[in-house]
Amino acid sequence: MVALDIWYDQTPKDDDGSVVIRVNTVAELDALIDRIIEETADNVAPPMIQVALSGVKRSPALEVGLGKEKGFIGYTSRTEGGWTVGDGDADTMVDYIYMGNHSEVSASVEVPISTVRRGLHEFLVAGARPSVVESDFAS
Repeated sequence: MVALDIWYDQTPKDDDGSVVIRVNTVAELDALIDRIIEETADNVAPPMIQVALSGVKRSPALEVGLGKEKGFIGYTSRTEGGWTVGDGDADTMVDYIYMGNHSEVSASVEVPISTVRRGLHEFLVAGARPSVVESDFAS
């Protein structure tokens, strides 16, 4: 298992003024996901978070949308990238908010929130592209 650094909002979480939230266990990760979804339940658009391996230069990174029922994962590393693939219309854009900034993703990348959670668990355990993310690169 690895540790994850997660960027969720711009309010400092640590005494040093850092906005990074460090997650070391599945229980901590689940508690954070639940807290984010609860805190943003009444927002105009669901939140996005950024996730990287703690202490790893040029870490693979995840962009994650956390809606009440649906979300997404985008994966980027030095050698590959990819997205979750759902059944939404590829021509329809869906709104998300990252640190107060509006962002859009294709509805085709949205999957059930349980799938997003499973992908985050896999990233915490292995530190590699989650199996729920389809690679953009041909094998």
